[in-house]
Amino acid sequence: MGDEAGKKVVIETLVAPLGSILKSVGASLAEAQHALDENSIATQKVLDLAVENGEIEYDLQAPWYHFPEVDLELKMALSMKAEAEVDKKGKVRGYKPILKSAPINAAYKNTYNYDASGSSQIKAKIVSIPPVSKIQEE
Repeated sequence: MGDEAGKKVVIETLVAPLGSILKSVGASLAEAQHALDENSIATQKVLDLAVENGEIEYDLQAPWYHFPEVDLELKMALSMKAEAEVDKKGKVRGYKPILKSAPINAAYKNTYNYDASGSSQIKAKIVSIPPVSKIQEE
């Protein structure tokens, strides 16, 4: 693979709209939480079965883990692109700004000889909140 083709692969892999990167981080966090929940459920089933079979005398509860708060700090290279908005006749009616971002890592810095001191820093906080409960009227 030539140098230009290698750069294109890096661009396609790393550069994405900022919203999709944050969405991917959130989805990964939800997937990790789901795995923790599934583990706790499986552990509880094993404990309940052991109590039922008389293998253990105590009613034990499986531990539950969750991410009460996650702080994200991403160093990114940001760029603004304009996407043409075209009507049904194919005429450009305006341009929609799209914020593109790429994580600053060794591959990006080496491929583009990028100075990390010019990077942007994105901070986000994901906080665990209790589920909404339904109030039943009698």
